[in-house]
Amino acid sequence: MKKLNIFSVILVFVFTSCKNQDWEFPDFEYQTVYFAYQYPVRTITMGEDLFDTSLDNEGKVKVMATTGGVYDNKKEITIDFTVDNTMTNKIVYSSTDGDVIPLPSNYYTIASNKIVIPKGSLTGGVEVQLTADFFADPKAITTNYVLPIRLTQVMNADSILSGTPKAGSLRRKAVADDWDTAPKDYIFYAIKYINTWQGNYLRRGRDIIVGKNRNNALSQTQIRRNAYVEKDEVKSLTTASLKNTILPLTFKDVDGTNINCNLMLSFDNNNNCVISSATTGVTASGKGSYVKKGDKNSWGNTDRDVLYLDYQIDMQKMSISTTDTLVMRDRGVKMETFSVRLKP
Repeated sequence: MKKLNIFSVILVFVFTSCKNQDWEFPDFEYQTVYFAYQYPVRTITMGEDLFDTSLDNEGKVKVMATTGGVYDNKKEITIDFTVDNTMTNKIVYSSTDGDVIPLPSNYYTIASNKIVIPKGSLTGGVEVQLTADFFADPKAITTNYVLPIRLTQVMNADSILSGTPKAGSLRRKAVADDWDTAPKDYIFYAIKYINTWQGNYLRRGRDIIVGKNRNNALSQTQIRRNAYVEKDEVKSLTTASLKNTILPLTFKDVDGTNINCNLMLSFDNNNNCVISSATTGVTASGKGSYVKKGDKNSWGNTDRDVLYLDYQIDMQKMSISTTDTLVMRDRGVKMETFSVRLKP
């Protein structure tokens, strides 16, 4: 019993002598600055999403640089940079072989020629304002244009991660074979946008189908509605332009093959739309409205944004009269990067 009591006293002493302490790690010998990603894709998201889109709705993006080598940045760091379109010369997208095109100068303005990383922060950025010319360009809805930026000088940090070139190489930033250690002092900042109405929707409604030209077997009324909204058909609407959105539809022929057609939803400034056909040989008409939080107590017991549509379609084998309710599920925006290579 005496041994047990002594052991208990020792345990109490050990545990009461211990307390949580802050871990401290030493900084590295050098503090550097760089771009964390060389080939990011920034999707300007009009409207709302789970993340803050206030900058997006102003038509702006913020290009971010990073400092490394320290756990706590004790100084304000200033980085000079330049927009260097020559870095894209003879560079193509690996996935498409399409040319990497520098963002035209009339498509943007940059707030400053410096990036500031504030004291106490490990990142800092510079705002870029996109112009109406950018949003009017049909190519701006895909990964096409990049803002090619190169860091040139830094104040209050030791160096820029400029890489180690191979002996005798041309030191082309985007050509991996030119480098023993890849540079991180540049960025091809790809910019595209989606409009307010692009997203993945949960669709329910009714189709009244009337067969034409001796296709009477196609005539039917379809009710599309599941017990739970989240189990409804998922329909992805995509951006055609800043105010126009594509709704893809599929109907069945007598033999079960798909008959596809796209509708164009053209919105005004009040979230009302007129509907027309975006498919050759098909006519369509109708109207609709996009209502913020209009689907009450929807999936997840939350009010959700909803698109109400009423339209008619006429095609060779059938005519369709449809009422649709499309409840927004998500915007479909995700982190994207791309890769490049030297043009053959």
